[in-house]
Amino acid sequence: MRELRGAIETQLRVPEADQTLSLRQELLLSKGDLSEFDDLKPGRKNDGKKLKALGVEHGAMVYLRYSVARDPTPTMAAQHRSELRGGKMTVETMIAAQTRIELQTEARCASVSLDAQCANQFQSYVNNTLGFEQMRFGWMYGTEKAVAASDAETEKEASNAPAIEVHAIYEPEQEGAADRFDLTKKNGEEDARADALASSLGLKKVGMVFNVSTSAARDYTLSAFEVRTMAECQARYGPAFVTAVVMMLEDEDEDGETTKSVSFEPFQVSEQCVRLFTDGWFAETPATDAGLTKLNKEVIVVDKVSKDVTEVDNDRFLVPVKILDHAGPLATTFPVENRLHPIQTAEDLCDALRRSAAPYAERLRDFHLLLFLSKHLDAADMRMVATQAIEPGGEIQEGHKIIIDSIAGM
Repeated sequence: MRELRGAIETQLRVPEADQTLSLRQELLLSKGDLSEFDDLKPGRKNDGKKLKALGVEHGAMVYLRYSVARDPTPTMAAQHRSELRGGKMTVETMIAAQTRIELQTEARCASVSLDAQCANQFQSYVNNTLGFEQMRFGWMYGTEKAVAASDAETEKEASNAPAIEVHAIYEPEQEGAADRFDLTKKNGEEDARADALASSLGLKKVGMVFNVSTSAARDYTLSAFEVRTMAECQARYGPAFVTAVVMMLEDEDEDGETTKSVSFEPFQVSEQCVRLFTDGWFAETPATDAGLTKLNKEVIVVDKVSKDVTEVDNDRFLVPVKILDHAGPLATTFPVENRLHPIQTAEDLCDALRRSAAPYAERLRDFHLLLFLSKHLDAADMRMVATQAIEPGGEIQEGHKIIIDSIAGM
């Protein structure tokens, strides 16, 4: 402690006799007797002790009260950032210099439950047709529901975070590669019809799903492209928006045999990540390591010691989400749009209508079938058909039946 007092006198030009030191911040605002701040008081009791023994750990804040006049001492930031030394610091620079990347422990949705059939329909195509060689993307439509306090298993689930239920996955026109996907007709006419259909079914866009390619080994969870896409979508669709990532996992049993399995892993990115993206901090040029996100400005990352960096490990932005499954109200037997095989045809509609003796409305209760119909019906008729199809005991009007049968060639 005595050495610290000497260093303060030498480097900060505050005489030892004028120093009042304390770990208590109230020292700076106190207007009375300073003798009560005796935790770092000079004398035999403290001066010979190690700093750690007095509670001064690495990163601790020690407050100094003095009366002599002195010029401000350049901060460490000003000493190693030449552009700040002796100059002015803008608010933007100050914020950038003080932005710490914080880990977020809890997601903004309590859980996500996937309709088992539509989830299997997506992973089956990725696995059996694409062989996990390229990425595939889909929008998830469903509902947000408040979690009843009686049903909550954790404090997080009892909070305002909603539970997400996914009932359908729409796969827009896209080009897939090993490390990215590109929507070829973003916000196109079919996307608008899919949104309108979901609304008629009482659903909304609650998330997205994509798979991770196995064409190249990766030593990170998600890439910068994937994290950036998640941040963009959460900024646009709200804090509860969730991403399901389909991964191929390899496990080795006791006999050394390797088995492969497909897993759905749901994530969100942290609210801080969304803010950084919205405020334009994400650099357009990627980092050399796909597991890092490159920023336009320096931020502070604490990894045993604090470091100023412009590249952040993507894992620091990821927040895992609890996953469940359920059986939703929609069937998933109709071919999915925009796939290489099979292609949707009128014969598929005919097969769907003739497949069972169920009521006519129930035979139409398939998101992909209804989306196929939306290419042939006007918006008003489509809205009426979708509403009647999803309603329990609903009946399709005779005029609409005739039109649908003629589309199917029946």
